[in-house]
Amino acid sequence: MKKKVTLLCSLIAFGVSFAQVGINTSNPQGAFHIDGAKDNNSTGAPTAAQQLNDLIVTSAGNVGVGTTAPSSKVEINSGTANTSGLKLTNLTSASPISAGQTIGVDASGNVVTLPNPTAVGVTPYEVASTTGADFNVDDSSDTLVSGTTQTINIPTGGKALFINFMLGIDFTTVTGTGAGYFRAMLFIDGVATNTYLIIQEPVGSASASGGQQLSYTLNTVKFLTAGNHTLDIRMRRTANNGTAAGTVTGCRPISMSFNASYLN
Repeated sequence: MKKKVTLLCSLIAFGVSFAQVGINTSNPQGAFHIDGAKDNNSTGAPTAAQQLNDLIVTSAGNVGVGTTAPSSKVEINSGTANTSGLKLTNLTSASPISAGQTIGVDASGNVVTLPNPTAVGVTPYEVASTTGADFNVDDSSDTLVSGTTQTINIPTGGKALFINFMLGIDFTTVTGTGAGYFRAMLFIDGVATNTYLIIQEPVGSASASGGQQLSYTLNTVKFLTAGNHTLDIRMRRTANNGTAAGTVTGCRPISMSFNASYLN
């Protein structure tokens, strides 16, 4: 009994005298300090390499693993770049998803909450038409394809708009014996874009009453600012290829499908 009392008194006296406990070190840097490899200096602060095997509890109640100067309630220094040093044995990438807040780290390594992603919605615009007024195409200017004009309203902040036009064009009149090249181009707010397709007139189509067809499919993604925007398709003969310059070719839309959408 006398030995137990003596030991207890010694521990109390030690705690009162030093107010710090060191394990494997005679030079504790905090209230409770374990030097795992017993490699710290006997005086002064341990080096960064020596701290990697240390665990400390400071007088402020901060816990440091791999560091003797934790600046947060729990700070871990793995000693390896881009590796946290924290491992959860029973929570891995294979664990089922549960409800809760998403977490991440800031520039200083502090764990922070992040906004949970919202469900992505799609706002579509769809128009299908099989009729349209006749129009003439020549080699001097771009002519609006009747029935293709569409107005899209884009919300605040702007959106990347997915655009799809499918056109079927019938020649109502074919002049000459050439096989010209006809371009269909997307215009936005009256300005030509880099979205177009050129198709050659069927060879040997010399009938003045037409009966020859062209088909176009135009797909693109364009960023549009907030507000109303007008989209349309315009045609032009880009190469006469035997057709006399200035010759007019009669055209008629026989099908038109327009689809556009943006992600909310």
